[in-house]
Amino acid sequence: MAVSADNTHHGENEYWVSPARNFRTSARLRLQHFLTQNTLDCLLESPIHDHITNNGSKSLKVADLACGNGAWLIDLQSEMCRKGISAELDGFDVNTALFPHPDQLPGSVTLKQLDILKSPPNERTGLYDIVHIRYSVSLVIKSNVTPLLSTALAFLKPGGFIQWEEMRADSFLVESPSPLISKTACDTIAGEMAAGCKVHGLESGWVYKLDQHLSSHGFENVGMRTIQKRKQDMKGWTEDFLMVWEELDYAFPPSSKEPQATITRERFRDLFVQAVKETEQGVFIHEGNIMAAVGQKPE
Repeated sequence: MAVSADNTHHGENEYWVSPARNFRTSARLRLQHFLTQNTLDCLLESPIHDHITNNGSKSLKVADLACGNGAWLIDLQSEMCRKGISAELDGFDVNTALFPHPDQLPGSVTLKQLDILKSPPNERTGLYDIVHIRYSVSLVIKSNVTPLLSTALAFLKPGGFIQWEEMRADSFLVESPSPLISKTACDTIAGEMAAGCKVHGLESGWVYKLDQHLSSHGFENVGMRTIQKRKQDMKGWTEDFLMVWEELDYAFPPSSKEPQATITRERFRDLFVQAVKETEQGVFIHEGNIMAAVGQKPE
């Protein structure tokens, strides 16, 4: 279906831009997963992989917190099958809108509704060998990682592993291939996003010390690696973050309600169109490196 270049009504079709999480959000998360795996080059970090291999593990229980559409778990299931490991893979998210239908999931993958910031149900306590968290900065208010790490600790068996991958989400980096190519619109939107994160307590400089947070919450054998994104993936990351920006259209007030707003919804839409044009000239957007931290619950 062709999309009109006229942006007069851009964003008003709930199927394409909506505050509700929908199929575009799910598609964006699949792209994000693909790009992340290109960057990390593994589903399980080497300390966890080596532990599984060295102990001859033939069965595993894995929990993915804030699992979205379950893309990571589905890929992990394929890897476990190739290695002859029986795995029970459970994903948890407060919003079920992106869950595939159970008939479309591998038999060992189950997705369940759960608010992971609350105390986990007793039947999940001490059940899992691995707990996975990825890109959950929006759940960390004022750098308080305790609710998430408390849930992870509760889910894990003694000796179980946490793996947490994260990017800084309050600081979009905008780069142009040439001083002659403008990035003004992208810079303006990036600045607005950073300001919004600050207002809502979503500053995420804490991700650079993710390993220290694991240690301070009782995890042992903690390690972290910092991975630079590949140059050949920057176009994909840019497209992914453009979709993030597009989803946040609703966060800007219409001029009819707040005509004095620094950026109205109409102004944002105009900026977004210009930002897309800039990226078509080679401007790219990213959030810096990915941090991947691993820790082990004490025996």
